[in-house]
Amino acid sequence: MVENNQRIVPQKAETSVDCGYQVIEDEDGSRIVHLTTHGSKHRASPPKSSQSMQFGRTVAETLVDILCEAFDLTQPNDLGLEPELRAAYLANPQLFRELIAADVEAADVVGLARRRAQVDRFRLLLNDESAFQDEVDALPGRGKEQVWQHFFEQNPWILGASLATQLLTSWDEKRLEQVVAGYSIADVGKRTDALLRTSGRIRSMAFVEFKTHTTDLLSPAVYRSGVWKPSPELSGAVAQAQATVHLASRQIQERLQSKDVEGSDMPGDWTYMLRPRSYVVVGQLGQFVTASGGHHEQKVRSFELFRRELSTPEVVTFDELLAKAEWMVATPPPE
Repeated sequence: MVENNQRIVPQKAETSVDCGYQVIEDEDGSRIVHLTTHGSKHRASPPKSSQSMQFGRTVAETLVDILCEAFDLTQPNDLGLEPELRAAYLANPQLFRELIAADVEAADVVGLARRRAQVDRFRLLLNDESAFQDEVDALPGRGKEQVWQHFFEQNPWILGASLATQLLTSWDEKRLEQVVAGYSIADVGKRTDALLRTSGRIRSMAFVEFKTHTTDLLSPAVYRSGVWKPSPELSGAVAQAQATVHLASRQIQERLQSKDVEGSDMPGDWTYMLRPRSYVVVGQLGQFVTASGGHHEQKVRSFELFRRELSTPEVVTFDELLAKAEWMVATPPPE
């Protein structure tokens, strides 16, 4: 950062704009703060994302120094460290990282801290429309479902520990989405958003389809007195999941042998396709909470009876996944 010598006048409060922030992780695990400004509330069109800025630790420390000097604040001491230790860390952060990596207990702390940060991000995406739209904009042309595809590819542990009684792991460590029934002149191909398998000595396949957290669970109009039918999006997702599993089972049959990186069979490494589990992750249960905070009992009943009577796929909402993830890292949502 360098000092700006331009002639700048103070902005008036009535022309100010909102600024949202988000903490994300770079590919190397370092944290980045992302700021997004939104157009003035007084514009004719609704406020939307305008300018954005990202900065890492070095720029953040410089910014803290500038703010402390400008407002005569006491310089904060990062992490409560002694000045000498803090200076040593800033002089050689890589050495500190290597020392932490060699400490088993420290590795647990770092791993848990990362998962807590991802749970915070999960909560933000569910509850902050502008933050979610920022991620949509970062994946141009790929749609809202791809935001969740990308998020769960970065955090497969949330799916693996939340959906089933068994631990589920990715079929492919690099990519959740897989083609499970190939294209041919005789049939259509089928792709699943996440292909998983159970853990243990004998493993079974599991399929996951993602919709979005804003997808309606029920149709807006009552179907009969006290009865709401599933929304077209939900019933369509259920039909899609059923067709994907059916075609994959027909093509793969009872079991599939794993391949190594060179494409050779791995003896004894089979994954079974005997009535495989499947899941649709869609919507939020908050759709059944009224403006006064009460529950719309008839809608709750209609939705729960519908999904409980399904043998496959199982329907899970995004907020149910979040609640499980919060429990796993012991970070209850803010009051």
